[in-house]
Amino acid sequence: MSNPYDPYNPNQGQQPYGNNPYGQPNPYGGQPAKTDAVSITGFIFSLTCCLSIVGAILGFIGLGRTKNGKRKGRWAAISASIIGVLGTLIMAGGIVFFVIYAKSVVDVDQAKVGQCINVDETDDSVLLREAKCDEKHDAEITWTGTFGEITDLKGPDGNPLTPSNPDDFTDAGASALICTALMEQETPGVAAKLGDNVRYQLVNEDQDPASSDKALCYVAPKDKDDRFSSKQLP
Repeated sequence: MSNPYDPYNPNQGQQPYGNNPYGQPNPYGGQPAKTDAVSITGFIFSLTCCLSIVGAILGFIGLGRTKNGKRKGRWAAISASIIGVLGTLIMAGGIVFFVIYAKSVVDVDQAKVGQCINVDETDDSVLLREAKCDEKHDAEITWTGTFGEITDLKGPDGNPLTPSNPDDFTDAGASALICTALMEQETPGVAAKLGDNVRYQLVNEDQDPASSDKALCYVAPKDKDDRFSSKQLP
């Protein structure tokens, strides 16, 4: 019968590997591994749109800090690295798209006669975007100038061609009358060449414009579902 308290066996009753109850040596002096704050911070940053790149960087740093169990939180380091990189790519793509889109917008002040455009119409507002003339496009700019030039227009009888109320200037009938008259002053015969299967639109930035404010006219197919397949203006 064995004696569990045999004084002649000094190793009896002791746990192997010191005080580790799991029977494995702790290479870090018996202290439990701490959670890596860098990895956790990186994971949080990776979930934000503007700091995702910071999250990715902290995630990569955290991969080294949590290697071989030196610190807890490796899941956070891995997640921060992946999510941060994906978020950064998405944000970069969004910025590139926004820059390209913003550069394509045609401002009334910068518009040129003969420029081909695509038009997004919403109620009484329009957004003009530059288009290639050798590809299908919505419209072409026929005139650019100031609002004062419009109000000075007179017909053959000497009476003003424009409505007395500025809110009526962009109506379809008024736009056609104004735009074709302006075109005839600069390029005679073009309106007749375009014929009756087109419509005209007058565009200005302010609902109550001053005479020095910029304005433009564009011509488009009469059916709004149609598009020009080639350049219409000379």
